[in-house]
Amino acid sequence: MQYGQIVFLLFIVLLFYYAALIVLDIMKAKAAQVAELESQSEEDIDISDEAKTFKPFRISRDESKQKETENQNESEKQSDSNSETTSDRKQPESSTEQPFHRPGFREPIMTDGILVEDLVVEANKMAENGESDLSKVIHECEKAR
Repeated sequence: MQYGQIVFLLFIVLLFYYAALIVLDIMKAKAAQVAELESQSEEDIDISDEAKTFKPFRISRDESKQKETENQNESEKQSDSNSETTSDRKQPESSTEQPFHRPGFREPIMTDGILVEDLVVEANKMAENGESDLSKVIHECEKAR
Protein backbone atom coordinates (compact mmCIF):
# COMPACT_ATOMS: atom_id res chain seq x y z
CA MET A 1 0.00 0.00 0.00
CA GLN A 2 1.11 3.48 -0.71
CA TYR A 3 1.04 6.38 1.69
CA GLY A 4 -1.94 8.01 -0.01
CA GLN A 5 -4.02 4.84 0.20
CA ILE A 6 -3.30 4.44 3.92
CA VAL A 7 -4.28 8.05 4.65
CA PHE A 8 -7.49 7.66 2.59
CA LEU A 9 -8.36 4.42 4.43
CA LEU A 10 -7.78 6.07 7.82
CA PHE A 11 -9.98 9.00 6.74
CA ILE A 12 -12.81 6.61 5.80
CA VAL A 13 -12.47 4.80 9.17
CA LEU A 14 -12.60 8.18 10.94
CA LEU A 15 -15.82 9.08 9.11
CA PHE A 16 -17.42 5.77 10.13
CA TYR A 17 -16.31 6.36 13.72
CA TYR A 18 -17.92 9.81 13.88
CA ALA A 19 -21.09 8.50 12.20
CA ALA A 20 -21.34 5.76 14.84
CA LEU A 21 -20.87 8.35 17.63
CA ILE A 22 -23.66 10.52 16.20
CA VAL A 23 -26.03 7.53 15.95
CA LEU A 24 -25.25 6.48 19.53
CA ASP A 25 -25.85 10.04 20.81
CA ILE A 26 -29.24 10.15 19.08
CA MET A 27 -30.20 6.76 20.57
CA LYS A 28 -29.06 7.91 24.01
CA ALA A 29 -31.15 11.09 23.76
CA LYS A 30 -34.24 9.08 22.79
CA ALA A 31 -33.68 6.71 25.73
CA ALA A 32 -33.37 9.70 28.09
CA GLN A 33 -36.67 11.12 26.81
CA VAL A 34 -38.43 7.79 27.34
CA ALA A 35 -36.99 7.52 30.86
CA GLU A 36 -38.17 11.06 31.64
CA LEU A 37 -41.69 10.24 30.50
CA GLU A 38 -41.70 7.09 32.65
CA SER A 39 -40.46 8.97 35.71
CA GLN A 40 -43.33 11.45 35.43
CA SER A 41 -45.88 8.68 35.85
CA GLU A 42 -45.08 7.93 39.49
CA GLU A 43 -47.62 6.24 41.70
CA ASP A 44 -48.84 7.76 44.94
CA ILE A 45 -48.39 5.41 47.87
CA ASP A 46 -50.83 5.67 50.75
CA ILE A 47 -49.15 5.00 54.10
CA SER A 48 -51.82 6.49 56.34
CA ASP A 49 -52.70 3.05 57.79
CA GLU A 50 -49.08 2.44 58.79
CA ALA A 51 -48.78 5.95 60.21
CA LYS A 52 -51.80 5.40 62.45
CA THR A 53 -50.37 2.21 63.96
CA PHE A 54 -46.82 3.55 64.31
CA LYS A 55 -45.41 3.41 67.84
CA PRO A 56 -42.10 5.20 68.41
CA PHE A 57 -39.51 3.69 70.69
CA ARG A 58 -36.12 4.84 71.91
CA ILE A 59 -33.02 3.13 70.54
CA SER A 60 -29.94 3.04 72.73
CA ARG A 61 -26.67 1.17 72.69
CA ASP A 62 -27.06 -0.16 76.21
CA GLU A 63 -28.24 -3.75 75.79
CA SER A 64 -29.99 -3.90 79.16
CA LYS A 65 -32.20 -0.99 78.15
CA GLN A 66 -32.95 -2.75 74.87
CA LYS A 67 -34.00 -5.84 76.76
CA GLU A 68 -36.28 -3.74 78.97
CA THR A 69 -37.98 -2.13 75.98
CA GLU A 70 -38.30 -5.52 74.29
CA ASN A 71 -39.85 -6.94 77.46
CA GLN A 72 -42.25 -3.99 77.63
CA ASN A 73 -43.21 -4.47 73.97
CA GLU A 74 -43.72 -8.19 74.56
CA SER A 75 -45.82 -7.51 77.66
CA GLU A 76 -47.93 -5.02 75.70
CA LYS A 77 -48.47 -7.60 72.97
CA GLN A 78 -49.29 -10.23 75.56
CA SER A 79 -51.72 -7.91 77.31
CA ASP A 80 -53.42 -7.25 73.98
CA SER A 81 -53.70 -10.96 73.28
CA ASN A 82 -54.75 -11.66 76.88
CA SER A 83 -57.53 -9.11 76.68
CA GLU A 84 -58.84 -10.83 73.58
CA THR A 85 -58.71 -14.32 75.12
CA THR A 86 -59.70 -13.12 78.63
CA SER A 87 -57.01 -15.18 80.32
CA ASP A 88 -54.63 -13.59 82.80
CA ARG A 89 -51.44 -15.62 82.51
CA LYS A 90 -48.17 -14.07 83.62
CA GLN A 91 -44.81 -15.00 82.13
CA PRO A 92 -42.12 -15.73 84.72
CA GLU A 93 -39.10 -13.53 84.24
CA SER A 94 -35.75 -15.29 84.04
CA SER A 95 -33.34 -14.26 86.77
CA THR A 96 -30.28 -15.16 84.68
CA GLU A 97 -30.66 -12.75 81.78
CA GLN A 98 -27.66 -12.60 79.50
CA PRO A 99 -27.11 -9.88 76.91
CA PHE A 100 -28.00 -10.82 73.36
CA HIS A 101 -25.06 -11.67 71.11
CA ARG A 102 -25.25 -12.54 67.45
CA PRO A 103 -24.04 -16.01 66.42
CA GLY A 104 -20.27 -16.19 66.25
CA PHE A 105 -19.78 -13.32 68.71
CA ARG A 106 -16.62 -13.50 70.80
CA GLU A 107 -15.66 -11.28 73.68
CA PRO A 108 -12.47 -9.31 72.98
CA ILE A 109 -9.41 -10.91 74.51
CA MET A 110 -6.35 -8.92 75.53
CA THR A 111 -3.50 -10.98 76.89
CA ASP A 112 -0.35 -9.26 78.13
CA GLY A 113 -1.71 -5.93 76.95
CA ILE A 114 -0.47 -2.51 78.00
CA LEU A 115 -2.94 0.14 79.11
CA VAL A 116 -2.80 3.38 77.15
CA GLU A 117 -2.00 5.41 80.25
CA ASP A 118 0.96 3.14 81.05
CA LEU A 119 2.09 3.31 77.43
CA VAL A 120 2.12 7.13 77.53
CA VAL A 121 4.17 7.11 80.74
CA GLU A 122 6.68 4.66 79.24
CA ALA A 123 6.90 6.67 76.02
CA ASN A 124 7.62 9.82 78.03
CA LYS A 125 10.35 7.99 80.00
CA MET A 126 11.88 6.73 76.77
CA ALA A 127 11.81 10.25 75.29
CA GLU A 128 13.50 11.76 78.36
CA ASN A 129 16.09 9.12 79.23
CA GLY A 130 16.39 7.14 76.04
CA GLU A 131 15.83 3.91 77.97
CA SER A 132 12.78 2.31 79.56
CA ASP A 133 11.01 -1.03 79.70
CA LEU A 134 9.18 -0.06 76.54
CA SER A 135 12.41 0.52 74.64
CA LYS A 136 13.62 -2.93 75.69
CA VAL A 137 10.44 -4.48 74.35
CA ILE A 138 10.82 -2.58 71.08
CA HIS A 139 14.43 -3.72 70.69
CA GLU A 140 13.48 -7.34 71.39
CA CYS A 141 10.74 -7.16 68.77
CA GLU A 142 13.16 -5.68 66.25
CA LYS A 143 15.65 -8.49 66.95
CA ALA A 144 12.94 -11.09 66.41
CA ARG A 145 12.47 -9.97 62.81
